[in-house]
Amino acid sequence: MGRLHALLLRPLGEARTWRATLHLLGAIFWSVANTLVLLVGLALVVTPVPALLMAAEIAGPIQANGTASAWLVLLLLLLTLPLGVLAFIGTTYALEGCARLEVSWHRAVLGVDIPLALGPRARGGSLLPLFGKLVVDRSSWRLMAYQLVRLPVALLTGALTVLCWLGPPVALIAGAFYFIGAAIDSMYRPYLHADQAWESVPVLLLALLTPAVPYAVRWMLSWHLGLARRYLGQLSAEQLAARVFEVEQRREDAMAAAETERRRIERDLHDGAQQQLVALAMLLGRAKRKYDTDPEATRALLEEAHHSAKEAIVELRELTRGLSPPVLADRGLDAALSALSARSEVPVSIDFDVAERPGRTAESIAYFMIAESLTNIAKHARASRAWVIVRRAGGLLRVSVGDDGVGGAVLAGGSGLAGLADRAAGVDGTLTVTSPAGGPTTVSLELPCES
Repeated sequence: MGRLHALLLRPLGEARTWRATLHLLGAIFWSVANTLVLLVGLALVVTPVPALLMAAEIAGPIQANGTASAWLVLLLLLLTLPLGVLAFIGTTYALEGCARLEVSWHRAVLGVDIPLALGPRARGGSLLPLFGKLVVDRSSWRLMAYQLVRLPVALLTGALTVLCWLGPPVALIAGAFYFIGAAIDSMYRPYLHADQAWESVPVLLLALLTPAVPYAVRWMLSWHLGLARRYLGQLSAEQLAARVFEVEQRREDAMAAAETERRRIERDLHDGAQQQLVALAMLLGRAKRKYDTDPEATRALLEEAHHSAKEAIVELRELTRGLSPPVLADRGLDAALSALSARSEVPVSIDFDVAERPGRTAESIAYFMIAESLTNIAKHARASRAWVIVRRAGGLLRVSVGDDGVGGAVLAGGSGLAGLADRAAGVDGTLTVTSPAGGPTTVSLELPCES
């Protein structure tokens, strides 16, 4: 009896049954909204086509009057083509944002992790190269195909979900009324056979299908998850090979950058701090020789040595700026951020919620990203406060640094953040900057963080 209860009745009250139902019903509105975004975007993308057709219609009579119609066509093309390019880029990124939200929904509500498989996204740069990369990137087209394929599936499964949950109760109520009514009629009107009451029995039997509803709902949910894995989470062999090559190339670039940094530190130590320390030793030696015979000269030499020592300390601080502090290796990112915020010129609030310590590489990149961001805030943002949020979700470390300053920050080549973005890319991570004019500015970092 207990096994029968677990098989037939328990699924009706399980949370995953109602989560699946919520997903199937919500997918109707979500898929319709996403499809509208896609259709509006595609309509804007093809704007140059009707514009050129209109130009061709107008060009005929104009050319007959001796006017160069080619200039009209070229003018309309120049006016509408940028709109099409911007529409394609905007639509692609909008669908990518929708896909990220959907993947987050799958993870948070359904407990299903579908890694989002996207091609490399450019940071900054001009629109045409970005447009070209998005056009040749298959993941852009898979996002669009996903919306078109999912819409009919969402409408069908949504309707079936409503039918599955409402059908058995409605059948039970309607069948019961029909059975009772037919039985009463047969008592007062003998010309009606009592057998007519039993015609409602098949309808009543539909109510017995209620225990099967959870299984039907979960089966329909598997359609949605299958589509999501097919279009959002899978890479072809060619794309996977390109992704592996890209990650390897990024790691080689990161290793080359690290080697260049090591040589710079070695050169600066030899040419700067080492020479200053040698000069300091010579000054102290001269002061030692004059200590008994010329106190005034000794005092002057000691003052010069003191000044030289302070310069050497400043030089060493500049050299070690790109090296991890000992507290990061000993006590982890949380303690290192506390020390970092205490030295910040702008008040910083730290929201750190990482139960399991990530790997050293992820900690190091996150630390320097936060340090560079706080330095930029103090120098350029004119902010009254800043905040740092650190979270770990599964195998990803997510870091966000924000401020209430003037905004306008960019991820330009040659900047400290650009170098950190390259370093993050070397471990298959991403760094993005959102900084509209007037603020606020948010720098976001996402890294794989296997312990």
